Amino acid sequence: MQTIPDNNTIPSPAIDITEPSNSNDLHENKVHFQDNFPYNTYICSIPLDFSHVPVHWHREFEMIVIKKGSGIVTVNFLKYQVSAGDIIIVLPGALHAIEGNPNTSMEYENILFSKNLLCSPYNDLVWQEFLEPFFRSQLPICTKISHGQVLHQELIDIIEFLDDKSDEKGYGYQLAIKGALMQIIYLLITNPLSEEENTSIDKSKEKLKNIIRYVSTHYYEEITIDEIAAFCHYSPSHFMKFFKAHTGMSFITYVNDYRVTEARALLGNTTDSILDISLQCGFSNLSNFNRMFKKKYGITPRQMRKQQLNRM
Repeated sequence: MQTIPDNNTIPSPAIDITEPSNSNDLHENKVHFQDNFPYNTYICSIPLDFSHVPVHWHREFEMIVIKKGSGIVTVNFLKYQVSAGDIIIVLPGALHAIEGNPNTSMEYENILFSKNLLCSPYNDLVWQEFLEPFFRSQLPICTKISHGQVLHQELIDIIEFLDDKSDEKGYGYQLAIKGALMQIIYLLITNPLSEEENTSIDKSKEKLKNIIRYVSTHYYEEITIDEIAAFCHYSPSHFMKFFKAHTGMSFITYVNDYRVTEARALLGNTTDSILDISLQCGFSNLSNFNRMFKKKYGITPRQMRKQQLNRM
């Protein structure tokens, strides 16, 4: 039986785009916006903010707009080389990850909103014929939009408009943003330039989501390769190949990175001792926990807690 060790020697993917919680569902747990206006935009930088963003999913629509540098964005197992000016469309439920190219940096803007922002309480024709199929990934939508494509300049203009209104927050800015989002969806569904996604990709996406959920509810326990492989109805060797092929990392790397990320949240949200936190997050050895935590964040758990307390 192969067991996931807690002294991982593979470089950690190190990403902390969310404030993790003990959710039973490992889609991204970060609260992106207020309930009464579910829209937000913010800038991220790799490797300044985090080394990269691991595979994850959420229920919000997301646009990733590359501002500077270059990197790779993976959406539903398809890898896209991106550089300044490129736009990546991430539909609700899509598995996606972000990484920089070696020895380079990348700055990008995240634009996120909930489908609830555009829902009609009357379930009207616009929702039935266009919005619902769009959010359910039932329409042929282009994932990557680059310079020279028909949609590119129009989308860039709308994104700049969105940014201006978000910064100004003048009277009625929410109305302007809502109208601009409708315009983006109109452009995307009337200019289908998508890559074909076959049934096997859809099945793999659901399989990977189930694995991610499993880790989110068992990360504090010992997880064996045999156990997770059986959960997927795979042999251990097939499971390891499947996970590495679809995420770009080993299952060991993913589990241990998840444990460290959860530990960081507990350091800021509880008064539990560092030893207790390490045990709660699945580490049986405190020295291994300290070493892996420092490898991911560049500082020890004790130093991280001190930083978090100073921010309060």
